[in-house]
Amino acid sequence: MAAFAAVSAALCAAKGVDRAAVEAGFKNYRLLWDGGFIPFAELYRRIFADAGRPPPDEATLADLWQLDSGGWIREIRQDTLDLMRLLKEDGKKIGILSNMSPEFYERLYVPHAAAWRAFVDAEVISGLVNLYKPERPIYDLAARRMGLPPERLLFADDTPLNVEAARRYAWQSEIYSAAPLRA
Repeated sequence: MAAFAAVSAALCAAKGVDRAAVEAGFKNYRLLWDGGFIPFAELYRRIFADAGRPPPDEATLADLWQLDSGGWIREIRQDTLDLMRLLKEDGKKIGILSNMSPEFYERLYVPHAAAWRAFVDAEVISGLVNLYKPERPIYDLAARRMGLPPERLLFADDTPLNVEAARRYAWQSEIYSAAPLRA
C-alpha cells in the first residue's frame, strides 16, 4: 500500500484530483482489476468518476500506468533467490499466490520475474483465475496446484489481512518482511 500512497499523491498533484476520492476509489475497485474483472483503463475511469472528474485520456492512462506500476516491480533480492534455491535443493515446493491483474502479469511480471519463476512449482495469479486474496477459493486453488493440504503449506505475505485469511484456511502463515535475511 505504500506504493499506492506515492501513486495517489503524484496523481492528485498532477491531475488536480481529490486524494481522498482517489484512495477510496482504489480501495473500492482495485480487487476488480487484480481479479481480472476490469481492465486498467476501467479501474481509473471509475476512480476518476467517483472523484467527479472526466475519464482519463490515453496520455493520462499512460502516466497512471507508470505511476501505478513503478512501485511494484523492484530488483529481485539475492537473499530471496538464495532462499528459494536452498528450499528447492531441500526438496521443497515453491508456489506464488499473488493478487495481480492480467495486464500487470503480462507487461511487468513475466518479463521481470524469470529468476523467481525458475524455482516455482505452481503459480496462482488472481487476474488469470478471476479470484483474489483474501477470499478462500484462491487459497484452495493454490493448495490444489501445489498438491499439498493447507496444513503443509507456509504462506508469506506483506498484507496482514491475507496472512490472517490463510491462517483461517489452515495454512501456516507469516507476515513477509522486506528486511534482509540474517544468517
